[in-house]
Amino acid sequence: MAGDRRLERMERLVRMQEQMRRAAELDLAATRERAAALEADRAALLGSLGEGAFGHLLLEAANRRLRTLATEATELEAQAARQTEALRERGLAGKRAEAMQGRLEEAHAREAERRAILDRLDGIARPRGPDASLP
Repeated sequence: MAGDRRLERMERLVRMQEQMRRAAELDLAATRERAAALEADRAALLGSLGEGAFGHLLLEAANRRLRTLATEATELEAQAARQTEALRERGLAGKRAEAMQGRLEEAHAREAERRAILDRLDGIARPRGPDASLP
């Protein structure tokens, strides 16, 4: 039936939305891990500078590296913000799909109940022929 196909398509859509949400969560987690690794690199570099491990010769290279790390951190923060928004949108799309699936299931159940009632009414209204067991 058409209603069954619509319900199956909606169930597939809900599953797909859930998979897309999980993929977005994984992307966001990977971005946050990269940002944490960047912060650890920055902290290690600053710690080395504080200890005087670099001579005056390597100070400029360390400064360039710190600027590069800061730029990358800014880019990762912006990317994480975009991914957080995309994840929120995926979640909302999933909720909408689930709500629509629920409405379709209810409509499908109502239609099945309506058909059952009509079948019973047809059975009651159908004229009964002579009973074969009576003479």
